[in-house]
Amino acid sequence: MKKVAFLLIAGTLLFSACNSKLKRADAKLKEIEAPFKGGKYYSDKKNYRAIGEGKALDLTVAKRIGETNARLAIASQIEVKVRSVGEQFLQNRNISNKLETTSKYEDLTRTVIDKTLREVKIIDQKSFQNKKGEFVHYVALEMATSAVENDMVEGINNDKALKQDFELQKFREIYQEELQKFKEGN
Repeated sequence: MKKVAFLLIAGTLLFSACNSKLKRADAKLKEIEAPFKGGKYYSDKKNYRAIGEGKALDLTVAKRIGETNARLAIASQIEVKVRSVGEQFLQNRNISNKLETTSKYEDLTRTVIDKTLREVKIIDQKSFQNKKGEFVHYVALEMATSAVENDMVEGINNDKALKQDFELQKFREIYQEELQKFKEGN
């Protein structure tokens, strides 16, 4: 019983000591308010959206870095959604050359991402300069999800092997189901 009481007291003291160190560490932290918060900057069923940040001593370079980072974020979202659609589709189909079809589909996905990223538009941007003289640029980009869907369908139509393995209507249905997950927060 004495051991249990000792362990409880020691645990309580250790916890309170750690807790006070955490409070002191938190007091030294300063929250940074980044622009572009809220739903209008999140991807949804109609648009892929992303925010990029760039920092450089030259404003033009900071803008370029910010836009590149946002484009990479959109490309990543597209890749995840389109890959998920392909995996779901291929799992539900009995395809004899599944490995070859998967490879062709992944090649098509990369091509479509490269092509559709040209359709990205800036929906908001802000620039700041810090005490060190560096420019910090934030940019919010958007691209229609329908552009990806249309380019994927066109790519499947243009490849005889993919067209044979993919039912376009089923592809569209699965893609729309994946986009619905944006609204659900998945």
